Formats: sequence, C-alpha cells, structure tokens
Amino acid sequence: MLRAALIAAALLLVAPAAASAASVTLTACEPSARAAEFEARMDKIAGAARMKLRFSLEAHKVGAPWRRIAAPEFGGWRTADPATTRYISSRRVTALVGPSSYRAVVRFKWVDADGRTVASARLRSKACWQPDHRPNLKLRALSIEAGTHYVALVANTGHTASGVFELSLAGQTLTVPDLAPGEERLVEADGPECEPGERVKATADPLDLIDERSERDNAFTLRCT
Repeated sequence: MLRAALIAAALLLVAPAAASAASVTLTACEPSARAAEFEARMDKIAGAARMKLRFSLEAHKVGAPWRRIAAPEFGGWRTADPATTRYISSRRVTALVGPSSYRAVVRFKWVDADGRTVASARLRSKACWQPDHRPNLKLRALSIEAGTHYVALVANTGHTASGVFELSLAGQTLTVPDLAPGEERLVEADGPECEPGERVKATADPLDLIDERSERDNAFTLRCT
C-alpha cells in the first residue's frame, strides 16, 4: 500500500512537469493551399532516457463534435535520439476539405533506459479553419435583346475551378468552358420571341453534375415586358 501511494504521489508530481515540458503549435494555416502545419516540442525531464511523440489529426464541423480522421502525413510514433535534450518535430497536412476546422493532437512520452514510461502528456494545437473549397456556379443576370437574343451572365463564386458545365438557355442546352474562381462569362443564344408577361429562365448545371458549395443560386428568372 505504501509503495503504491508513493508511486501515485510521484506521478502527480511528474504529470505537471511533463505538460510544461511539451507544446504543440499551429505554425501555418493555408486555406488557399488546403493545408496546415503543426510543430511539437518536448524537453527531456529527470529520469527519462528517450523522448517519443505521436501526431494525430482531428476535424470539426459546425454543429458536430471533434473527431479523429486519417492523416497519412502524420505516421506513427517518432523517437528522439538519446542525446537529444529538446525534440522538435513538424508535420504538414494537405488536401484538407472544408468547411471544417482542423487541429493536431500530440501524445508525448518520456521513457527510461528500459523502455518504461516515466511521464506522458497529451496536448492539442489551435485550430485551422478551412472554408468550403468547392466551386459555386451563380447566375448573376439574364437579359433579352431584340426580343429573341438571350444573354446570361454566369460566374464561379467558389474557391476552385468549375470544370466544363452545361447551361440551359432559350430552350437550348449549351456547353460552357471551365470557369476559374472569381471568373464570370456571358453566354448567348437565339431563341423564340418572349411574349410580354412570359417568364424565361436560365439555369447553370441543370442536371446537378457539378459538386457545388450551393445549388440555390444556379438559376435566374426574368419576366418579359
């Protein structure tokens, strides 16, 4: 009983020391590159012969709890050289999908010469927010010239290129070249004359083949005068 109590007391003393001897930092958050970088540091403490650490990645969406996700860039446990007194390890993760926040969780271990754990700690970094990276096709305007010439203005308000897509206009299905993020294009077609009071509609990606940030702004309706 006395031995167990002494061990428990020793662990209570070591745990704060271990936590103060380790840190994990978000060193770069790059939404445009869909990437984040993290750095973990740990200092050698009394009784430890080696230091070990392991990264894992957690993601969080609005309204959902944090959860661990796969991150091949992080790998498994990494062990410092025995002569090392401060161990620093950096990892970069890419291909992050938004909208989500990402953080690193790092487990630290200090082990003695026999491989037994002297102390351990588990710390989290600050979060890196990644927006929704998908394209977003938006019909900005629709006009009719001379009663039979239809002109639609379509834009990509998302964060990635749209790829080639279709646009329905004046009873036709037209193929529109790729739109870069922030790019817009006029699409024209000749069609039947629009009678006063009649409604005409232009729709980008009418079959919903493009995975977009929002599908609610793909159409524009105009009443003829």
